[in-house]
Amino acid sequence: MINFINADTIPGVIEHKPEHLAGRAPAARIGLLSLISADCDTVASMAQKARQFQVDAFETLAALGFHVMRVSEITRTPEEAARHIRMLESAGAEALVMYVVDWSYSTTAAIGSLLNNGLPVVLWTNARPDCVGLVGMAITKGGLDEVGIDAAVVYGNFDDPATQDELKTLCTASAAARRLRGMRYGLGGTRSLEMLTSVVDPNQWLMKFGVDVSGFDELDVADRAQHIGAKEVDLYKKWLTSEFGAVEVDEIVVEMSVRLYLALKQVIAENSFDFVSVKCLPVMPRIMTSFCLAHALLGDSSDAQGSKERTVCACESDSNGALTMQMMKNVSDQAINFADVRWLDPQTGMLRISNCGSQATELARSRKDVCWVKHGLQEIPWKHGGMCPQCVSRPGRVTLARLSRVKGRYVMLVAGGESLNIPREALKTTYWEFSPHTFVRVDAPALAFVKQLRSNHIHMMYGDWQRELVGLCQVLDIETVMPGV
Repeated sequence: MINFINADTIPGVIEHKPEHLAGRAPAARIGLLSLISADCDTVASMAQKARQFQVDAFETLAALGFHVMRVSEITRTPEEAARHIRMLESAGAEALVMYVVDWSYSTTAAIGSLLNNGLPVVLWTNARPDCVGLVGMAITKGGLDEVGIDAAVVYGNFDDPATQDELKTLCTASAAARRLRGMRYGLGGTRSLEMLTSVVDPNQWLMKFGVDVSGFDELDVADRAQHIGAKEVDLYKKWLTSEFGAVEVDEIVVEMSVRLYLALKQVIAENSFDFVSVKCLPVMPRIMTSFCLAHALLGDSSDAQGSKERTVCACESDSNGALTMQMMKNVSDQAINFADVRWLDPQTGMLRISNCGSQATELARSRKDVCWVKHGLQEIPWKHGGMCPQCVSRPGRVTLARLSRVKGRYVMLVAGGESLNIPREALKTTYWEFSPHTFVRVDAPALAFVKQLRSNHIHMMYGDWQRELVGLCQVLDIETVMPGV
C-alpha cells in the first residue's frame, strides 16, 4: 500500500479524524475544496458565504463518519485548484469533494484536476433559491466531462437527509475505488481447473486499477509449511478445538492445514501482498492437503494469535474473484464470501451457494456453529485428506457481486438478496460434505439473474451495498449489470 503524509504535517490543511474502532478499517479519507470564481470572491457578501459554506460542508462530511481534510483557503483559480488538490492528495485523500459555492469558472476544476493524479471527484452544491451554486456546478460538470473526468453529482442542502445519504454513498464508493491504487496482489500458481474466467492481464490491472500483480508458487507454500515450528502448530490445534463447534478430522489433516495457513501468512507478509489467491486443486490434495483452513482464517479478523487484519484470499487462483472481493472489502471492511453458484430454484428464487471450504468463519452465526469436517471432493486422490468449515451463513440482508470480462471489457454483476435462516442439518438434503453453505433469496427474477452469470464463482457481503458498488464501478469505468433493475 502507498504510505501517505499525515495531514497534520502539511501547512494549510485542516482535518477531522473520527475515532478509530478496533477491528474496523480506517474511515474513508475525503478531501474538500470549496469553489468560487475569483471575481465573486471580491464581493464581501459572496466571500463570507463561501467561507461559511466551506465550514458547513466540512462539518456535514465529518458527521457522516469520514476522515475529512480541507485546505484553509477558498479555491478560485486553476493554479489554486492544482495546488490545493496536491496538498489534499499528499495528506492522503482518497476522494475529492468539490463544493461549488457560487459561480465558478469551469477551468478551475478541470485544469486543477488534470494537473494532478486523478482523485475521484464528487461535485456538490446547494439547492437554495438565494444562491446560484447550481449554475457553477453545471458548468463545472460540463467542463470536467469535456476533458474526460467523470464526476458524480450531489444537489442538496447540508441538513437534507437524502443529500447526506447520497454523499455517504458516493464518497464511500469513490474512496473504495481509489484504495485499489498502489495495492499489490499475489497470484498463487497458474490457471486452476481450466477456468478462463479466473485469469487476467497483469498490465491491464496496473493500467486500469493501479494494482500490481505479482506471483508466488503454491508449492513454495507447501515447502515452507514443513518448517513451521511445532509449538505454533500446537497453539492453533488447541485453539481450533476450543473456539469452534467441533473438529471431526484426523489430527494429521489439522496439522497439515495449520502449517499451510501459517506458511501462506509468511508469504503474504514477506511480499507485502494486500490480497491474494492461491491454486489448490488438483495438486495440493495429492501432496499435502487443501488450503480450506487458510482461506477461512485469512478472511477472518482474528485467529489463535488474536486480532488481525482480514486478508482477501480467493480459491482456485481466481484473480477476478479476488479483485471482486477486495473491491467489496474496500466498500465495507467485513468478511467476504467466495462460493460456487450451485443451484437457483426457478420458482422461489432461492440460491444456494457453496464452495469446498473457502469461506471466512465469521460469516456463520458464531464460530461454535462451525464444525470442521472431512473434505467431500472425491474426484482427486488425497494424501492426508482435507478439512472444511461446515456451517450455514447467518441470516440477514446481503449483496452479491462478481467481476467478469466481455471481449476484454470489465462488467460487474450486482444483486441484492436475503440470506435465509436455514439450519445446518438441512445440508443433509443437499451436499453434507460440501461446506460451507449460504441460502440466499435473490431479489432479481431467477431467469434474469442466471442469464447474467459469467462465472461459476460469486461473492457475498452482508448489508445492502449495491449503490456503493455501482458508484465504485462508475469511478473505474466498469459497466454494472443489475438483473431485474
